[in-house]
Amino acid sequence: MTKKIFSAIVLNMFVLFVVNAQIYNSNEIQTGSLYKQQQLDSLLMLHKKVNSLQSSVAGYRIQVYFESGNYSKTKALEVKNKFEQDFFSIPAYVSFNEPYYRVRVGNFRTKIEAIGFLKQIQMAYPNAFVVKDLISFEKFDEIVDK
Repeated sequence: MTKKIFSAIVLNMFVLFVVNAQIYNSNEIQTGSLYKQQQLDSLLMLHKKVNSLQSSVAGYRIQVYFESGNYSKTKALEVKNKFEQDFFSIPAYVSFNEPYYRVRVGNFRTKIEAIGFLKQIQMAYPNAFVVKDLISFEKFDEIVDK
């Protein structure tokens, strides 16, 4: 009888010890996760701040025109205006990199997107090709609205 009582007391003490240890670990995890959540929030705010300072990101554009010469600037502006009339939703950019004026179009995040659009304009611009460029990325609100 004494052995049964002693065994029951030892078993109860063991069970209480295990339960108490689990409760202690549970509180520690909750406190730790709260601290980690605060760290994640501050890291996310820092990430947003850094990204807001950047006006461009690496991406792809399609070069539809480049030429040097006396009237290359005028011709580049004509090509840009014609492209914007034909594809009004895709932005076009004129740039000068000595000695060439270039017209590049689009803001594509991946090369696959750029190639897909290149196939659409290939008939109108047979000499067009995909180039890596710094692109301006859309605001998140504009992406959500689409």
